[in-house]
Amino acid sequence: MLELLFLLLPVAAAYGWYMGRRSIRLSQNHKSKKLSRDYFTGLNFLLSNESDKAVDLFISMLDVDDETIDTHLSLGSLFRKRGEVDRSIKIHQNLIARPSLTTEQRDLAMMELGKDYMAAGFYDRAEEIFTNLVNQDEHSDEAETQLINIYQITKEWQNAIDITLRLPKKRQQLLKSTTAHFFCQLADEADVETKQIKLLQQAIKQDKNCGRAWLTLAKIYVDQHQFADCKKSLSSLLAADIDLFADGLSYAKQAFEETNDIDGYETMLQKAIEAGAGVSVVVALAESKISHENDSVAEKLMLDSLYRHPTMKGFRHLMNLHITQAEDGQAKQSMAMLGKLVEQQIKFRPSFRCTACGFPSHGLYWHCPSCKEWGSIKRVKGLDGE
Repeated sequence: MLELLFLLLPVAAAYGWYMGRRSIRLSQNHKSKKLSRDYFTGLNFLLSNESDKAVDLFISMLDVDDETIDTHLSLGSLFRKRGEVDRSIKIHQNLIARPSLTTEQRDLAMMELGKDYMAAGFYDRAEEIFTNLVNQDEHSDEAETQLINIYQITKEWQNAIDITLRLPKKRQQLLKSTTAHFFCQLADEADVETKQIKLLQQAIKQDKNCGRAWLTLAKIYVDQHQFADCKKSLSSLLAADIDLFADGLSYAKQAFEETNDIDGYETMLQKAIEAGAGVSVVVALAESKISHENDSVAEKLMLDSLYRHPTMKGFRHLMNLHITQAEDGQAKQSMAMLGKLVEQQIKFRPSFRCTACGFPSHGLYWHCPSCKEWGSIKRVKGLDGE
């Protein structure tokens, strides 16, 4: 009897292995049939122009595990880029609800959900998510970047400054120009000039080459009749950002005229021209020469400028010089008509362009409306510009 039992043991083991394999096979067949049935159901939805139901069904067919989480994240990102933010939010919320996710996977899903909320305009919800991510000991730089983007959109400049000043020194250096503009934004919103000056000085502390801060200081000082400080600010502007010097010409003219220092004014303009300030500064210097009856010097100045850097603006000013000197007659009328045509051409062309994305404009923006870069819009160079 005992020997018979020993003989039956291998048979029982083999039977158990067979039944187990059969059970697994049946389970796989059932799952395969269900997936196949769902797949064809999804196709029917697509053929019936019910794409919403089809997408939802295909999403439900993806089980969340280590192999498919990237698929879910990519699918959610795709929906967000297509403008279907509600679907993207649904996918990422579904991911976060899964208890099997690791901390790293959950943070990735939270990051994507925060981006969804930003795309949908729910900035308060996005801010809450990114703030929680930033407060973790280990977090990506992207969370801080997204927070800064939110504060720029909502114009919470002090919060944006607080975030940037908490960054590592290396990242602070990369964002010093942007941080300086945040201080300038606060200065624009301040209602007391002493506070404005302090904020602009903070901007310069962040970035000594912040031309916007020097230009704004020059305006404040000339309004306060502090002409010596205005001149210093303009000298700093000349060294910091020569492209912005043309926007400070009116402040320079007033500051030097009020102190009867025409020679100092012309000397500063000459330095700016040598540094590449553009034809607007050449025209300003020529007008100063004309006001002191140095027409020949002004004409030579414009001719030299046109030989080196031909521009429509310089040509227009040279024509004005010739028109004032010409005798009345048909030639003078023709020159005046040509001058008006050139003037219309100058007005038609954009005076400014973003150096980052090429966005054209007729006015100076500190924050590019297209690519959202700070301080990237400069005066146009070349025939149609400076």
